[in-house]
Amino acid sequence: MGASSPTTTTTDRGAGGSDRIEPRLLVVVVALAALTFLGVLSETSLSIAYSDLMGEFAINAATVQWLTTGYLLVLAVAIPTSPFLVRRFATKRLFLTAVLIFTAGTLLGAFAVSFPMLLAARLVMAVGTGVSMPLLTTIVLEQAPLRQRGMLLGIVAMVTCTAPALGPVYGGMVVEYLDWHWIFYIMVPFLVAAGAAGAVTITDIRKGERATISLPALLLVAVGLSCVIVACSFCGTWPALLTVGIAALAALALAAFAMTQLRSAHPLVDVRVFAHPGFTVGLIVLMLMQGTILGINFLLPILLQRGQGEGSMTAALVLLPGAACGALMSVIVGRLLGAHRATSLILIGVPGVMILELALLAFPDRWWTVLVAYMILMPLGGFVQVPAQTHSLNQLPERLNPDGSATLNTLQQLAGAIGTAVASTLMDGFTAPALADGTGEADAYVTAFSSSMTVFVGTLAVAFVLAVALRRIESAARA
Repeated sequence: MGASSPTTTTTDRGAGGSDRIEPRLLVVVVALAALTFLGVLSETSLSIAYSDLMGEFAINAATVQWLTTGYLLVLAVAIPTSPFLVRRFATKRLFLTAVLIFTAGTLLGAFAVSFPMLLAARLVMAVGTGVSMPLLTTIVLEQAPLRQRGMLLGIVAMVTCTAPALGPVYGGMVVEYLDWHWIFYIMVPFLVAAGAAGAVTITDIRKGERATISLPALLLVAVGLSCVIVACSFCGTWPALLTVGIAALAALALAAFAMTQLRSAHPLVDVRVFAHPGFTVGLIVLMLMQGTILGINFLLPILLQRGQGEGSMTAALVLLPGAACGALMSVIVGRLLGAHRATSLILIGVPGVMILELALLAFPDRWWTVLVAYMILMPLGGFVQVPAQTHSLNQLPERLNPDGSATLNTLQQLAGAIGTAVASTLMDGFTAPALADGTGEADAYVTAFSSSMTVFVGTLAVAFVLAVALRRIESAARA
């Protein structure tokens, strides 16, 4: 199918679809989204316990960070295999395998008595998430009419965006009143419920396509993405030359991967998805917003605790309303997509978030300004994330659904890792000279926050230019 036909194909598949979502499909989406939710919840809640883990296992901050970095590394390897897995194995069996793997990792974490055991648990959980995350998007693309996709992806965003908000509060309460092992114990009943719901409702989406996997290709993409994540995660602490070398290795590995996939009759991930301009530009806009939001989510707790002197629980509660509003708006925006063009919503969301970034930059020294600004910023972010994801995937022909889903999910994870790493580097880079000049610690962190935010304002300025270009691409396709 040529590059000019996906819009027609997609529209035809959605023609005549009712706005009412089939209850079975809704249960499937929630069951699959639960695994992603629990994966993110375990990560954000466990971060609250890092200081306890460092003391209990006698490790330093650089070591404990591998609980997050290792998780992202395994995701980077697991997600690109999803097109092969979706085409090769029965969908229900694939889902139940993901649940069993994730549950095994959760139980391993619950019974962990050493840091290596806890790290192994996180890596096993990442395998389960890496299978379920792109499977969820692929099922929506395969089984939902066009008009319902935005709504369903909005529900997915609501479920998964709630986890970063609840994680610190949940982790703080568990660590304060129980101990960190219970972060994992409490998750087990929800995994059982998700597995049971999916076992009853999931149907097969295979089409009898031949499924093959190239181990050299898998190795290249694993090396490339892993090097990107490692370079971003440790760019502020490792020697600059080493970081540049790792980044160069990432570029070479990913370029070699793309070349091999273009020549392969049965690619691991069909990189021809990037031949569709609407998909490529929409994905870049999504990545820029994803990196910005996660970067801000990293900076705000530091601002509240180090700059304003609030406790960790207070900081979590200040940010909770904004995250909750953002999650709710994801569903509302999903419904709006049925009646409005995706690019119209994106062109509201990008400048809106930029304005709120400027407000945070100008007034960073009061907790209530953070609370109000964040409550508005997060819903406006939903005007970009859900429409950009839905619009991008809708540009692809049906045969590329698994490849588009894997590509989008992989690069979303990558954007989040880069955004967090950039935020960390900026905060350290701006704080150190301020402290060296004799500035008080609180004032140094407030100043560093404002300086860091200017970079993310610039990031969204680029996203706005691309959003305008995306609008023109969409208008040309409609014409």
